[in-house]
Amino acid sequence: MEQDSVKNIINNAIIANRNNKYNYEKELISNFARAIRENIKLFESTNEIDLNNKNGFKLDNNLIDKTLKKYENTEPLIKSKDKIFLMDNQLLNSKLYTKLGVVLVMFDGNTYTMLEMILLGLLTHNTMVFAYNGYMGGTNGLLINMVQTILEKENLKKEMFQHSVTLRSNEFFDNFKSINKTVIIGDNEFINKYVSECTTETIVSGYQNYDIYIDSLKDIDFIKKIIMQKLNVNIYINSNLKIKVENAIFVEDIDEAITYINYNSSKYCSSIFTENNDNASKFIDNINSKYVMVNTSPTIEQSLNISQEDLLKEKNIMIPNIYKFDGTNIKITKDDSSQ
Repeated sequence: MEQDSVKNIINNAIIANRNNKYNYEKELISNFARAIRENIKLFESTNEIDLNNKNGFKLDNNLIDKTLKKYENTEPLIKSKDKIFLMDNQLLNSKLYTKLGVVLVMFDGNTYTMLEMILLGLLTHNTMVFAYNGYMGGTNGLLINMVQTILEKENLKKEMFQHSVTLRSNEFFDNFKSINKTVIIGDNEFINKYVSECTTETIVSGYQNYDIYIDSLKDIDFIKKIIMQKLNVNIYINSNLKIKVENAIFVEDIDEAITYINYNSSKYCSSIFTENNDNASKFIDNINSKYVMVNTSPTIEQSLNISQEDLLKEKNIMIPNIYKFDGTNIKITKDDSSQ
């Protein structure tokens, strides 16, 4: 992709960010969710094309619906009225959330990632530019087209959400003054590659990248089912176990497994399968992942660990106790300061 094309994407994002003003976030999310559910067969057929081209993974409709329900039931912070507190110095204090602006999402092409970030974008009023290498390109393109259609029906700028199938980071980072925050989502190698080059404020996530340490064969049938899902899983196996798993790394003991995982993992979710309570405790205490599982699938937690707060500016407002925040001139007392 030529540099001018990236500049056009960024410029369109800036314009969309200035013009997309709305106060019906939940209605937009509801319409988007309805469009996905009504067109789930189209998603399946498009996903099948990606699979046939060996350029994707099979989507789980249950996980899609779970994700949609999560955001349908989430209240937007950007329009919430935080409690007003009367401080000891008689100043009124409250908190206000405002949008960031243009957010660049560099990710590995995982459609679940794009889905959640779109929903977060609708909640936070941010403009999202997705950059990836074309993996799941058909399915992701359909998702973008769908949310753009919803926006246009509401007379909003469709460029609030755009995608680019290039990961040549310099083309985006050269426009760093126009990007308010960069979100990098992928495995450890992916994160480290781009975070070192990024010139904007950055947050990272290893969403949908997992680590499993096999210390016992007691649950081997269950473990094989996890492996057969062909997820982004790094597998570490105690070298004393007689088992062959493609691309697995064999380690001497629990300590070596922990060292490998903490160094190589995306630090999203790690699981140990063991019959040894001491090893389970050591794994829990020393693994640096956000989610840690014992004798269960790491995929039990499939939720993007990026929140609304991560994509909003937080302002702490303090004013003299003369006017309420609603503009009236009635002084607030300790009794009603939480109203």
